[in-house]
Amino acid sequence: MNQDAALLPNGYRMTELGPLPEDWQVVRLGEVFEIQQGKSLSPKSRAGSRKRPFLRTANVFWGRIDLSSIDEMHFEEPEEKRLALKPGDLLVCEGGDIGRTAIWEGQLPVCLYQNHLHRLRSSREDAFPLFYMYWMQCAWRLLGVYGGAGNKTTIPNLSRSRLSSFFIPLPPLPEQKEIARILRTVDQRISAEEAYARALSDLFKTLLHELMTGRRRLYVQYIANAEGDITD
Repeated sequence: MNQDAALLPNGYRMTELGPLPEDWQVVRLGEVFEIQQGKSLSPKSRAGSRKRPFLRTANVFWGRIDLSSIDEMHFEEPEEKRLALKPGDLLVCEGGDIGRTAIWEGQLPVCLYQNHLHRLRSSREDAFPLFYMYWMQCAWRLLGVYGGAGNKTTIPNLSRSRLSSFFIPLPPLPEQKEIARILRTVDQRISAEEAYARALSDLFKTLLHELMTGRRRLYVQYIANAEGDITD
C-alpha cells in the first residue's frame, strides 16, 4: 500500500487532485462541460449592423461579472445562436488573469462574449455550475493544481485543449449544491460588508472635506453652567 494513502483518514483516497472523499469522482473538465471560445473583435465587427453586447476579460472577475462598462460588436445570426450566453454558463479567462471564472446569471436579455473567454456549459445533469465556479477559484488561487497551464512561450493564454484536460472533482450532486450554497452565502455577505465599508469611507471623506472647509457648519449651543449666567 502507498505510504501516503495509508496515512489518509478513513473514507478518503488519493487522487490526481490529492486526497478526496472516496465517493467523489475525478474526471476531466471536458467530460462535464462543453467548451466554446467567443468571437474575435475586428474592424469589420465594429461596423456591422447587428450590434450586440459582449463580455471581455475586463468584465469577468473571480466570482462576479462587472457590467459597468460593456462593449458591443456585430454578430451574424448563426454566431449569435452559437455564442449567446445562458444562465448557468461559466466564463473562464483565456488570457490576462488566466483561469479567472464567473457565472452568467442572465443579467442582460442578450449577451455574447469575446474570444479571450471560454464558455463552459454543463453537459451533464450531475454537475452544478456554481460549485465549479468556486472550484476554479480554489484550484487556481489556493491549491495551485493548474499551475503552468497557461502557454508561457508567447502571450500567456489558456487553450481550449488544456482547459478541457484539467482534472476536476465530481462530488454527489446534493453535496455540490450544498457546498455552493454555503460559499455563495458567505460570498454575498462579504460583498455586502465591502459595499457598506465603501459607503462609510465615502461618507467620511465627504464629511472630512465639508467640515474642515466650513462648507458644512455645525451650530453648537454651549450652555454655561456658571451661577451668574442664568437670571430669574
